[in-house]
Amino acid sequence: MRVSCEEHRSAVVLVLEGDCTCEDVDALRRAFQPYLERSGLALVVDGRGLESIDSAGLEAMLELADGVRSQSGRLCLAGFSGDARMAFRLTRLDRRFELKSTIEEAARTVAIGEAA
Repeated sequence: MRVSCEEHRSAVVLVLEGDCTCEDVDALRRAFQPYLERSGLALVVDGRGLESIDSAGLEAMLELADGVRSQSGRLCLAGFSGDARMAFRLTRLDRRFELKSTIEEAARTVAIGEAA
């Protein structure tokens, strides 16, 4: 899996590409860890390039969400489809995360503080 971060004026975008498996979780955590120290962070996770995510990846996403919320931040997932989106549905995590179709929708959501 490839992980990159893009800082924009209104939000940080964490871009995920490929398969998020137990082998990739440490890299994912290293990528998002520095941002968890920011109070009031607006974070969008771009899953357009994510093909699949396993239970370890889902657990890392929960850690990310908890970390963002602990700093009064806002988190929204965008562009998740196929197997990756199905993993969220099957585990009912789609109820815990705000999932938007586009990056633009997600950025608007975190900018106005709708997501948690």
